Amino acid sequence: MNLFLSRRMLLAGAAVLTAGVLSGQANAQQPSWPSKPVRIIVPYPAGGVGDLGTRAFATRLSARIGQPVMVENMPGGTQIIGMQALIKAPPDGHTLILASPTSLVLNPALRVSLPYAPEKLTVISKLFNSPLFVIASNKLQANTISELVAYAKANPEAVHYASTGEGSATHLASALFAQMAGVQMKHVPYKGSADANVDLMNGQIQLHFDPGAGTLALVRDGRLKAIAVSGLQRSRSLPNVPTVIEAGLPGYDVHSWWALAAPEGTPPAVAEQIAAAVKQIVADPSLAEQGLKLAIDYGATTPTESAAFVESERRRWGQVIQTLGLKRQ
Repeated sequence: MNLFLSRRMLLAGAAVLTAGVLSGQANAQQPSWPSKPVRIIVPYPAGGVGDLGTRAFATRLSARIGQPVMVENMPGGTQIIGMQALIKAPPDGHTLILASPTSLVLNPALRVSLPYAPEKLTVISKLFNSPLFVIASNKLQANTISELVAYAKANPEAVHYASTGEGSATHLASALFAQMAGVQMKHVPYKGSADANVDLMNGQIQLHFDPGAGTLALVRDGRLKAIAVSGLQRSRSLPNVPTVIEAGLPGYDVHSWWALAAPEGTPPAVAEQIAAAVKQIVADPSLAEQGLKLAIDYGATTPTESAAFVESERRRWGQVIQTLGLKRQ
């Protein structure tokens, strides 16, 4: 009996030891994040709303995780240059990108081939969103949406509008407006809002659908004028400016959004860790206050919610592209 008990105790002890070893191996296999500095690629020039909104977040992320968080600007190519840098990085959560409708939704819908696969990226969390402000040159003889539409109808293609690139979100938002209003306007692509605003102030172009805080500063200084704002509600940043819908174009509901994404193959556990950090950071009232100055609203989603949202945006903008008659190039 004593021998039997000893064997049973020995077997039980071995089982406990084995479980402990397996548990230790499992813990050792769990990805560690962060284990080094984090880099966030911003595929825009410095000084724009995407750049400034990311930097405000990155400062707080660094404080929370105890690692440096570097923001690296890589503008150009309708965000393709930044995406190419992202997919070359190890999928360990230490290189992220500020993704947008342009990089995740519109590029694959409008381009025959891309050097990256948007559907394979890990979309971690939405980060912030903003309406588009309908900004006009002071030299444009229109101060309201109805006056703009009347002027554009009387002067086909006399209104030149800026965007952040062929096939970008601001391009499609402007084209959708023209289609819904029944007017013809001429598209002029730029690398970023800053360059577009210089020409807008000089009167070389007349219109710009833009979410940028820098643009709003020019409006407040009187160097540009805001005719309307997209979306269903007025912006807290310019509460006296009506929505496009209020101003007489029913159904025009467009806004910009930005999300954090990581390379294909990023471990789900790491994505969840980053998303949890985003959720905690965007709850900071001081960040919300900073967002108000930039005309953006911070928010967070889980990786599952983020993937579902991007898929819904692909369906939505796919219908818009079809309505506009745009072809893949």
